[in-house]
Amino acid sequence: MPQHFHIQHNLNETDWRQFYNAYYATDTRFKLRFIYGTITWVIGALGLAGLFANNIIAFGMIAFGLYCVFAKQFLINKALKKMKGNPQFPGAIDYLIDEHKISGTDQGQEFEFNWDLFHGYRDVAPGLMFYLKPSSFFFIPKEALPLETKRGIIDILRTAQVSDLALKKTKTLSTQKLPE
Repeated sequence: MPQHFHIQHNLNETDWRQFYNAYYATDTRFKLRFIYGTITWVIGALGLAGLFANNIIAFGMIAFGLYCVFAKQFLINKALKKMKGNPQFPGAIDYLIDEHKISGTDQGQEFEFNWDLFHGYRDVAPGLMFYLKPSSFFFIPKEALPLETKRGIIDILRTAQVSDLALKKTKTLSTQKLPE
Protein backbone atom coordinates (compact mmCIF):
# COMPACT_ATOMS: atom_id res chain seq x y z
CA MET A 1 0.00 0.00 0.00
CA PRO A 2 1.54 3.35 -1.02
CA GLN A 3 2.38 5.68 1.83
CA HIS A 4 1.88 9.42 1.71
CA PHE A 5 2.07 12.10 4.33
CA HIS A 6 0.64 15.59 4.44
CA ILE A 7 2.62 18.01 6.63
CA GLN A 8 1.38 21.49 7.51
CA HIS A 9 3.13 23.79 9.92
CA ASN A 10 3.43 27.51 10.60
CA LEU A 11 7.09 28.37 10.94
CA ASN A 12 8.59 30.86 13.35
CA GLU A 13 11.97 32.53 13.64
CA THR A 14 13.10 29.95 16.21
CA ASP A 15 12.53 27.14 13.66
CA TRP A 16 14.73 28.92 11.12
CA ARG A 17 17.43 29.66 13.70
CA GLN A 18 17.52 26.04 14.91
CA PHE A 19 17.79 24.61 11.40
CA TYR A 20 20.48 27.06 10.31
CA ASN A 21 22.35 26.15 13.48
CA ALA A 22 22.01 22.44 12.60
CA TYR A 23 23.14 23.18 9.03
CA TYR A 24 26.28 25.02 10.12
CA ALA A 25 27.00 22.52 12.93
CA THR A 26 28.02 19.94 10.32
CA ASP A 27 30.76 22.21 8.96
CA THR A 28 34.02 21.35 10.72
CA ARG A 29 35.51 24.68 9.69
CA PHE A 30 33.41 26.38 12.39
CA LYS A 31 34.81 24.07 15.05
CA LEU A 32 38.35 24.93 13.94
CA ARG A 33 37.51 28.64 13.82
CA PHE A 34 36.17 28.41 17.36
CA ILE A 35 39.39 26.78 18.59
CA TYR A 36 41.67 29.21 16.72
CA GLY A 37 39.51 32.14 17.75
CA THR A 38 39.57 31.19 21.42
CA ILE A 39 43.35 30.81 21.37
CA THR A 40 43.76 34.12 19.53
CA TRP A 41 41.60 36.20 21.84
CA VAL A 42 43.18 34.62 24.94
CA ILE A 43 46.64 35.52 23.62
CA GLY A 44 45.35 39.01 22.82
CA ALA A 45 43.99 39.37 26.36
CA LEU A 46 47.33 38.22 27.76
CA GLY A 47 48.96 40.78 25.47
CA LEU A 48 46.92 43.53 27.10
CA ALA A 49 47.99 42.17 30.48
CA GLY A 50 51.66 42.63 29.53
CA LEU A 51 52.67 39.59 27.44
CA PHE A 52 53.79 41.93 24.68
CA ALA A 53 54.14 45.69 24.50
CA ASN A 54 51.98 46.56 21.48
CA ASN A 55 48.35 47.04 22.61
CA ILE A 56 47.13 47.60 19.03
CA ILE A 57 48.18 44.06 18.11
CA ALA A 58 46.56 42.75 21.29
CA PHE A 59 43.25 44.49 20.46
CA GLY A 60 43.48 43.19 16.89
CA MET A 61 43.99 39.64 18.15
CA ILE A 62 41.03 39.96 20.52
CA ALA A 63 38.78 41.31 17.75
CA PHE A 64 39.85 38.62 15.28
CA GLY A 65 39.50 35.89 17.91
CA LEU A 66 35.99 37.00 18.87
CA TYR A 67 34.98 37.14 15.20
CA CYS A 68 36.18 33.54 14.75
CA VAL A 69 34.36 32.39 17.89
CA PHE A 70 31.10 33.99 16.81
CA ALA A 71 31.38 33.39 13.02
CA LYS A 72 28.65 30.74 12.97
CA GLN A 73 26.22 32.93 14.88
CA PHE A 74 27.10 35.85 12.61
CA LEU A 75 26.21 33.81 9.50
CA ILE A 76 22.95 32.59 11.07
CA ASN A 77 21.96 36.17 11.92
CA LYS A 78 22.93 37.34 8.44
CA ALA A 79 20.80 34.63 6.78
CA LEU A 80 17.82 35.44 9.02
CA LYS A 81 18.16 39.17 8.33
CA LYS A 82 18.06 38.46 4.60
CA MET A 83 15.03 36.17 5.01
CA LYS A 84 13.18 38.75 7.11
CA GLY A 85 13.18 40.97 4.03
CA ASN A 86 10.86 38.42 2.39
CA PRO A 87 7.21 39.32 3.04
CA GLN A 88 6.45 35.59 3.43
CA PHE A 89 8.83 35.26 6.42
CA PRO A 90 8.59 33.24 8.64
CA GLY A 91 6.14 31.38 6.42
CA ALA A 92 4.26 28.14 6.53
CA ILE A 93 4.99 24.76 5.03
CA ASP A 94 2.46 22.53 3.33
CA TYR A 95 4.15 19.36 2.06
CA LEU A 96 2.81 16.22 0.45
CA ILE A 97 5.30 13.38 0.68
CA ASP A 98 4.93 10.05 -1.11
CA GLU A 99 7.21 7.28 -2.39
CA HIS A 100 8.04 9.21 -5.59
CA LYS A 101 8.40 12.85 -4.58
CA ILE A 102 7.86 15.70 -2.21
CA SER A 103 5.65 18.58 -3.33
CA GLY A 104 3.82 21.49 -1.81
CA THR A 105 4.44 25.09 -0.83
CA ASP A 106 7.16 26.62 1.27
CA GLN A 107 7.00 30.36 2.05
CA GLY A 108 4.41 30.81 -0.68
CA GLN A 109 6.52 29.07 -3.36
CA GLU A 110 5.16 25.90 -4.96
CA PHE A 111 7.59 23.09 -5.69
CA GLU A 112 7.83 19.44 -6.66
CA PHE A 113 11.00 17.33 -6.49
CA ASN A 114 11.48 13.65 -7.22
CA TRP A 115 13.58 11.80 -4.67
CA ASP A 116 16.33 11.03 -7.19
CA LEU A 117 17.16 14.78 -7.31
CA PHE A 118 18.14 14.88 -3.63
CA HIS A 119 21.68 15.05 -2.34
CA GLY A 120 20.48 13.54 0.95
CA TYR A 121 18.64 14.06 4.20
CA ARG A 122 19.58 14.47 7.83
CA ASP A 123 17.61 13.64 10.96
CA VAL A 124 18.62 16.35 13.44
CA ALA A 125 17.36 17.52 16.83
CA PRO A 126 15.04 20.22 15.42
CA GLY A 127 13.51 17.81 12.82
CA LEU A 128 14.23 16.53 9.30
CA MET A 129 16.44 18.36 6.81
CA PHE A 130 16.25 17.65 3.08
CA TYR A 131 19.23 18.64 0.91
CA LEU A 132 18.81 19.24 -2.82
CA LYS A 133 22.55 19.96 -2.87
CA PRO A 134 25.08 20.33 -0.05
CA SER A 135 24.38 24.05 0.36
CA SER A 136 20.60 24.04 -0.19
CA PHE A 137 18.12 22.58 2.26
CA PHE A 138 14.56 22.74 3.45
CA PHE A 139 13.13 21.24 6.61
CA ILE A 140 10.25 19.94 8.66
CA PRO A 141 10.31 20.90 12.36
CA LYS A 142 9.82 18.13 14.91
CA GLU A 143 6.64 19.86 16.14
CA ALA A 144 5.06 19.00 12.77
CA LEU A 145 6.30 15.38 12.84
CA PRO A 146 4.58 12.81 15.01
CA LEU A 147 6.95 9.89 15.59
CA GLU A 148 5.07 7.52 13.23
CA THR A 149 5.04 10.14 10.48
CA LYS A 150 8.77 10.73 10.89
CA ARG A 151 9.46 6.99 10.72
CA GLY A 152 7.26 6.69 7.63
CA ILE A 153 9.06 9.54 5.87
CA ILE A 154 12.46 8.07 6.71
CA ASP A 155 11.27 4.69 5.35
CA ILE A 156 10.23 6.42 2.11
CA LEU A 157 13.64 8.13 1.90
CA ARG A 158 15.47 4.84 2.46
CA THR A 159 13.33 3.03 -0.11
CA ALA A 160 14.02 5.85 -2.61
CA GLN A 161 17.73 5.50 -1.76
CA VAL A 162 18.14 9.07 -0.61
CA SER A 163 21.43 9.25 1.31
CA ASP A 164 21.33 9.62 5.06
CA LEU A 165 24.04 12.26 5.39
CA ALA A 166 24.56 11.50 9.08
CA LEU A 167 25.53 7.93 8.14
CA LYS A 168 27.63 9.04 5.18
CA LYS A 169 30.25 10.57 7.48
CA THR A 170 30.32 7.43 9.63
CA LYS A 171 30.66 5.16 6.59
CA THR A 172 33.49 7.27 5.21
CA LEU A 173 35.39 7.04 8.48
CA SER A 174 34.71 3.33 8.96
CA THR A 175 35.76 2.33 5.43
CA GLN A 176 39.15 4.06 5.59
CA LYS A 177 42.04 1.65 5.78
CA LEU A 178 43.79 1.80 9.12
CA PRO A 179 47.60 2.07 9.16
CA GLU A 180 49.37 -1.21 9.85
